[in-house]
Amino acid sequence: MMKKVYVDDANQAKIVCPNCGFEKNLDVANFKNTHKRMKAKCPCGEVFRLSLEFRKHSRKKVRLPGEYFVMGKTEKGKIIVEDISLGGVRFESLNPHYISREDKVELKFTLDNPMKTTIHAPVKIKWIIDRNVGGQFFDPKSIEKDLGTYLQA
Repeated sequence: MMKKVYVDDANQAKIVCPNCGFEKNLDVANFKNTHKRMKAKCPCGEVFRLSLEFRKHSRKKVRLPGEYFVMGKTEKGKIIVEDISLGGVRFESLNPHYISREDKVELKFTLDNPMKTTIHAPVKIKWIIDRNVGGQFFDPKSIEKDLGTYLQA
């Protein structure tokens, strides 16, 4: 099994051997734009696989129904939010769409928490693969209060 290792703002990653628990902090800046999957060898002889995660916020897998509205266009549609973090969101459009990279899209969806909190937030589209779309929140601070608590649950 591949272990995920989070990288801090200074590009430091704490690598821990699954066999003996030996820890080592490494500067992984050179790997930022290349391979994120690596093999490591511990002084105890253990060889193990790991993946580097450079993202600032952890993601939560969800299945939340919602809708999108492309700002400046008449396009809108129904979506399922598939994962979410304090920085952004990945969703699937239920129908074919005409969303483009760099579009500003208003998302509206309801969290599956006891308060059924509605999130209404603009995102900048970063990538698109068929009906799967990834976006970055324009103003994460505005939804941090509602989303922060939800993501920690």
